[in-house]
Amino acid sequence: MVSTFDSEINMTPEEFRMIRDFIHEKSGMYFAENKTYLVKNRLQKRMAELDMKTVRDYFYHVKYDVSLKEFNRLMDLVTTNETSFFRNEPQLKSFSEEVLPLIVDEKQRGRGPKSLKIWSAGCSTGEEPYTLAIMILEKLKSVNGWNVEIIANDISEEVLAKARRGEYSGLTLRNVAPDVLRRYFTPAGDLYRVNPEIKALVKFSHLNLSDQRKISMMSNVDVVFCRNVMIYFSEEVKKQVVRGYYNALRPGGYFYIGHSETLHGISKAFKLVYFKNALVYQKENVTAEKTATAERTLATSRPVPTAQTATSADSGAARAMELLSKIKPINVKK
Repeated sequence: MVSTFDSEINMTPEEFRMIRDFIHEKSGMYFAENKTYLVKNRLQKRMAELDMKTVRDYFYHVKYDVSLKEFNRLMDLVTTNETSFFRNEPQLKSFSEEVLPLIVDEKQRGRGPKSLKIWSAGCSTGEEPYTLAIMILEKLKSVNGWNVEIIANDISEEVLAKARRGEYSGLTLRNVAPDVLRRYFTPAGDLYRVNPEIKALVKFSHLNLSDQRKISMMSNVDVVFCRNVMIYFSEEVKKQVVRGYYNALRPGGYFYIGHSETLHGISKAFKLVYFKNALVYQKENVTAEKTATAERTLATSRPVPTAQTATSADSGAARAMELLSKIKPINVKK
């Protein structure tokens, strides 16, 4: 078998659009023309492994692979899975010090079972959901009496396999405080392994965020994290995905996107909340607000009796009684 890896592949504008449009249709990810070199560079080694000479050959190979194994491999190639524990500290502080205490207090005051449901969308190799699990355990001290569920998913099977292993080293741990590393990780040679009590709170699964049917199955979520994921999507897919997040959140639930991202031009459904550490989007508690509005409306529409109206009413009743007393009974002859 002759490898083509040593020679750069040719990719015509038409072939780039074929691959680009296929990826967009299947995943929602969109690459503009200025990303041609990136896509070509990512495909080159894989085509060499498959001993394929042209991009067109690879396109038909991935398109008609009913097992979807090659499509999953393609997603691994074109996605950038740069992440780390406790990434973007201000946002995470707003979650642990402001949003999470509000939710916990609300749940503790409720009569139903105490539960927390967090969604880490586009979780990559697992650093974000494990970070959230650590923060929740730090807040609750113990999950006894609580049903804590952190749903973490990604389109790449390769990164999900790494996330499930929960073994990390190097720069991804650079923001982990020494005491946190000691309490929630176990050394394993050159690696640090996430402890079982943290892993038990996180459930990893494969999910394509452009799959509206699967997204619609999510419900009653307290907080959605989708940070630096939608930057790869077209505007149409962004609107579709954000609508799915909105429907998945419970009334009053919170939505985190990347600190440099915005929902401007994508959705007006969320309220922007100004916390001390970060700006967070919130799904307003419409039911409660409608009830409060209705009560205010009723309060202002009810007539308030005054001394004058009470006197008028009494006078009217007295006059009616006077008139009735003057009516002579009619004798009906039998």
